[in-house]
Amino acid sequence: MTTRPRPGRLTAVLRSALPAYAFPAVTAYLNAKIIPDPDLAARLETASYSTIAIPSAASAVLVTLWLHNRTPPEAPTRGRVARAMALAALVCAALAGAVSAVLIANGLQDLSVLQFTLSSAVIGGSISARAWARSRRRTAPTTTTVHTGRTTS
Repeated sequence: MTTRPRPGRLTAVLRSALPAYAFPAVTAYLNAKIIPDPDLAARLETASYSTIAIPSAASAVLVTLWLHNRTPPEAPTRGRVARAMALAALVCAALAGAVSAVLIANGLQDLSVLQFTLSSAVIGGSISARAWARSRRRTAPTTTTVHTGRTTS
């Protein structure tokens, strides 16, 4: 059996960053459209593509870069997957909290957006860690030839 090579670093980053940005942004934007409070809807609409989607994508990229060259577990048990997700979530929450603290201290961000950045970073990082922990080197299907024993003359 031949093994299929792992994707390149750029491909892996794009595979993790694009959904990590798009899905939270679209979900939050659609929720903003159905909220009856116009002030809250406007804040959520703006946060959907900035405060919610960006930390998620940044966390997914960081976790992907961190784990890209590491070998995933051969037999991913629930415990191993949970440990990888918890560690990635903890690291991403700490980084998002540190960056948010600097932005809040400098007046570039309100304190109210901290809940969005922390939860979004945790989700983006843990989903990327889950994908890594559950990925195994997949084997490419091999073609087998069947000999019928017939001869041509």
